[in-house]
Amino acid sequence: MNDQIIINDEIEQPTLIPIKPYNDDRGILVPITDMIDPNIIRRAYFVQNYGRNVIRGLHYHLNEIKMFTIGAGAAKFITCSIPLDIAKRNDYDEILTYIKKNEQNVKTWVISSRCQSLLVVPKHHANGWIGLEDNTTLFSLSNLTYDQIHGDDIRIDPSVVGNEAWDVKAR
Repeated sequence: MNDQIIINDEIEQPTLIPIKPYNDDRGILVPITDMIDPNIIRRAYFVQNYGRNVIRGLHYHLNEIKMFTIGAGAAKFITCSIPLDIAKRNDYDEILTYIKKNEQNVKTWVISSRCQSLLVVPKHHANGWIGLEDNTTLFSLSNLTYDQIHGDDIRIDPSVVGNEAWDVKAR
């Protein structure tokens, strides 16, 4: 991976960035932050789902930029661009109508510990994830501290994107 910073506070679209892991006889090293402007990292944390099919989200952020990778297991992410005024009203039917008219705004992404990537979700996008394996561990970075996030998110019913968005489809 090049050392060029490609993630900063001006990012406007959800972006999946491959991460080149380094392997040797001792194990694996996965450099998560090399492509991120260090001035935007204010918080780091991890979340572990004990079982598969646990949905976390959808969370719409007014100012927060989220960056996700998977340390163990696998997860399917959903991102959805929703206009700020619609998100603030948080009316299920209005959001559903908007999504149906703008299906291209709903995107899915899969990240696993076996194929490392970093998903960057800018502000004004809803995001959520579902564990695809038991004991999936998500690592997250944020441009806001824990104290700054209070009042920043709008909790949107995850079913508004449709159950099929969360499902794993046979191919």
